[in-house]
Amino acid sequence: MHAGQQANMSAAAVAGQGRARWMVFRAFLTQNVAVGCAFGGYGVTVLPLQEQFGASRGTATLGLALCVLVMGLAGPLIGTMIARIGLRWTMMAGAILSGTGYALLAAAPGMTAVLLLYALPIGFGMAMLGSFPSSVLASNWFPHNPGPALGVTNMPLFVAILPMVGLVLISDHGLPAFYLTLAAIHVLLLPVIHGVSDGPVLRGDPKPDAHGHITHEIPSARAVLARPAFWAMCLGAGYLNAAGITGVSHLVAFAMERGVPGGAAALLLSIMGGASILGSLLSGVLCGRIGPALTLTLIACGICVSWVILLSTIAYPAMIPAALLVGMSGAAVFPAVNMLSSRLFGQHSLPRVIGLFGLATLPLTFCLPPLAGVLHDAAGGYGPVVWVIIAGSGAAAFLFLMMRREALSSSRIENTARA
Repeated sequence: MHAGQQANMSAAAVAGQGRARWMVFRAFLTQNVAVGCAFGGYGVTVLPLQEQFGASRGTATLGLALCVLVMGLAGPLIGTMIARIGLRWTMMAGAILSGTGYALLAAAPGMTAVLLLYALPIGFGMAMLGSFPSSVLASNWFPHNPGPALGVTNMPLFVAILPMVGLVLISDHGLPAFYLTLAAIHVLLLPVIHGVSDGPVLRGDPKPDAHGHITHEIPSARAVLARPAFWAMCLGAGYLNAAGITGVSHLVAFAMERGVPGGAAALLLSIMGGASILGSLLSGVLCGRIGPALTLTLIACGICVSWVILLSTIAYPAMIPAALLVGMSGAAVFPAVNMLSSRLFGQHSLPRVIGLFGLATLPLTFCLPPLAGVLHDAAGGYGPVVWVIIAGSGAAAFLFLMMRREALSSSRIENTARA
């Protein structure tokens, strides 16, 4: 009997691990569809939008910025939705909303309609479907060591693939066909989302409802905002995120200013994008081994080192490993922030904390890239811009190094309570 019980328990454990891996795969797909369609697909639509509607370059590039703005503003609301109705229906609503937005883009009558569609249905839909809820799903199914699962979930594979697909579709069939393809991808995702469950039922948890949602008590927004550790995390990680976005926005122009031909400068940006896939994976592995605070310290140091190299050389072969390091570091931030939030506030608090994190860091992520352009124009070059990136990243490295002790202490308290 004892041997039989052990065999049954072993089989249940294997089945549970298999289900957890499938949930991470679902999280990976949802994150990639949401983020890939927006960030990977937008770049190839800028010139066709200009040609079709006679828009300026600034107006044509505004849609993605509005999408990111709405996504950040919606963070606290999405956190509340996850806590109340669960991940499945939050993500389902996001897929329907974003898919509808892309379908309507195919028939948009003007640039104003395009911008409104990117801001509202697509921006809100991406908030309900993208990195935030997908990371919560992955973390819930690997509560003891979510790092590797978060790394896999946040690999930006579709960001690298969709520009190539988009170029072919737009060239052969036109811009509406590309938008309808993005809408169809969201429809195909619905059966994947329907199998989402919030997390495994652990000892002491309330009974899940018919949709697999378990209602947990989570801290109020006031309780989260009252913690100095929250603001320290927002300041450090928000700056690193903003530095990554600034790098993507300005790397080509920076390289060309240093004498690199346009095609070679664009190749640096492609290298950066490819490196982001590896960066997300490595972030998850490092978080599991050395902890998220120390991982964020290393990420900040990586950003510092990469920009020091880029600023100190005009040799193209030396710029390639620097671009690799920039791409890896930028993609590594979000998985580490998710795990640090879980360590500081508890796993069940993640929807509330990450939602508030997105809102609190919005001034940095939305304003730093254009301010970098203003500083460049005022200074007549990228030197001061790069030194601001280096100095801020160095300060973030020191900040996260100081936070390491509190993260370890909070993790021990949570593990004791769980036991």
